[in-house]
Amino acid sequence: MMKLKPSLKNSTRLALLFNLLVCITLTGCQKPIEPSFKEKDIPQLVKKICKEEYNLDVTTIRTPTTLWVYAPMNKMLDKEFGIKEDKLFDEEMTDKLRNIFITIGRVLVSSDKTPEFFALSVSDIKIGLDYTIIGSVLDIKKSYAEFIPLAEANRRYVVKLKAEPLAINDTTGSHLQAYDVKMPDFLSEQIAQRIGARFQNEELKKYFKVDASEGSFINNVFLFTYSIERIVKSDKEIDTKKEILDIITYCIKTYEFKDFSTIELNDAGKKEKTILNKAAIWARPTE
Repeated sequence: MMKLKPSLKNSTRLALLFNLLVCITLTGCQKPIEPSFKEKDIPQLVKKICKEEYNLDVTTIRTPTTLWVYAPMNKMLDKEFGIKEDKLFDEEMTDKLRNIFITIGRVLVSSDKTPEFFALSVSDIKIGLDYTIIGSVLDIKKSYAEFIPLAEANRRYVVKLKAEPLAINDTTGSHLQAYDVKMPDFLSEQIAQRIGARFQNEELKKYFKVDASEGSFINNVFLFTYSIERIVKSDKEIDTKKEILDIITYCIKTYEFKDFSTIELNDAGKKEKTILNKAAIWARPTE
């Protein structure tokens, strides 16, 4: 089985790499499109456009909340992956990914009704590797209308990379376990990804080391576990917990999500736990 570097076993590092592929984003690609497709035709239309315009064979699966698109690839990773930190995908793979991604956007913004989410899963069928992008369809529509800045649009995708032996020789997506993406789970993963990315961006990465940033939603509670170590003292005082709470507050208010009771923060490094109820989160200012 292929072994990924520890830094790539979480969405934190992968989110930063994904943001380097800004050419994939839908922001500014199209003018607003009037609905011209029916919801029931979405899966077949994505397959048809990918094949006819880009000669790409994809498999589509529709669950009640999510459109899943599976694309097999013979090579995903750049030859300098693991050597240079800004190298992730092979150039040809990037082109294919962009074309599929844009196709999904075109169809979704042109349909009368849509699922709430989409998930694009790409597999390297030679070495067994899965790369998945999960996004909100409403965010895609806002991107097309240029309501969301480029950097913010990229931060809203949940991205995952994992070794998957079952992907080897799977040209039809038989190993793919399509499921209903739900807003609280999408939010918890996006927030955890943002937390890690925040402390690994150019501004803060020289001061902090991120060992973990994970999120989940269980029994109406958002759970965030993180291990963020300060390695160098900065000139400007940086309150780690405040930064994290600012991210949580921003995301919950942006998506107007209120169906939760509490937020639980677990600082694995300091072995500290913080619990805030919904009222406390909604009372915080958005920065």
